[in-house]
Amino acid sequence: MNRKRDVYYWQERSILKYLKKEWIEHAVFKINSSGIIGIGAGTPNSDFGETYKTTMAIIEKMRKLTEEWEDLNNYADFEKVMSNIVKFDMSSKTAVEIAIADYILNSKNLDLSKILFSKKDLNEEMKKLYVYNDMGYAIYDELIDALIIKIEFIEKISLEELEILKANIDKYKIWIDFKGMFNHYEVKKILDVFKGLDVVAIEQPLPVGSEFAVKDLLTKYPVFWDESFKTLQDIIRLKDISTGLVFEITKFGGLLKTSEYLKVAESLGLETMISSRIEHPITLNWAKKIKESFNYIDLNYEHYIEKTSK
Repeated sequence: MNRKRDVYYWQERSILKYLKKEWIEHAVFKINSSGIIGIGAGTPNSDFGETYKTTMAIIEKMRKLTEEWEDLNNYADFEKVMSNIVKFDMSSKTAVEIAIADYILNSKNLDLSKILFSKKDLNEEMKKLYVYNDMGYAIYDELIDALIIKIEFIEKISLEELEILKANIDKYKIWIDFKGMFNHYEVKKILDVFKGLDVVAIEQPLPVGSEFAVKDLLTKYPVFWDESFKTLQDIIRLKDISTGLVFEITKFGGLLKTSEYLKVAESLGLETMISSRIEHPITLNWAKKIKESFNYIDLNYEHYIEKTSK
């Protein structure tokens, strides 16, 4: 074995509040090359077929590649090789790629977030509100400083719960993320309940594979796709039934693909949002470094996190 550096990985956990789930697991990846450190993290998301077990198994494969790679500053070539190894579990790829970006920043003082991304003149930020049955009222106190609330459904809720939700968010602009869990009829019923609210946009209103049934909604609301958008081909497939697309560093396995897809979406005249699953603070920080490259910013969910530690 021709090891060029030391590589470690381990589990960390974020303790959550206000949610039914008590914690979420992250994979952390660390490079130590002659005392120069790079640290990255990735968080598996079942919506994309990822589990903590699969993420750690793939990271173990990536450990040897990272240990033996001649020059980690040769970032683009490393990413190509890594992409051939990692086909599906993007959380593992993200942990490694962010660690390398951090290593390059610390070794060469080159910030890839500035090299790969350019800022827009105008961005709108929002605060996250996860929606589920019997969610209680304490969370609404966390929202008082927001201009836009992004409500993100974790599960289907009753019409009664929807009315309670509406009464608590009616003074805000709202962005509605349906997460692709409703059919067309259910989406229209929910939008009827929310009639009179200032709806900025709707996100993933229909399940993956049913996107073209959105055309009647597209005449009334800006429509953004998230779960339906995973590849370059999806941009082309969705461009005529989209106002915009939702980006996430971990969904695409790091900064390079995020930057590449962003440029394509912009060239087609699509608006863009940077979002995030509940992530490790390391990855969230990198998302915040590139947030001004997007029209909309959905990274404010730290009110759901008690602490993150080993």
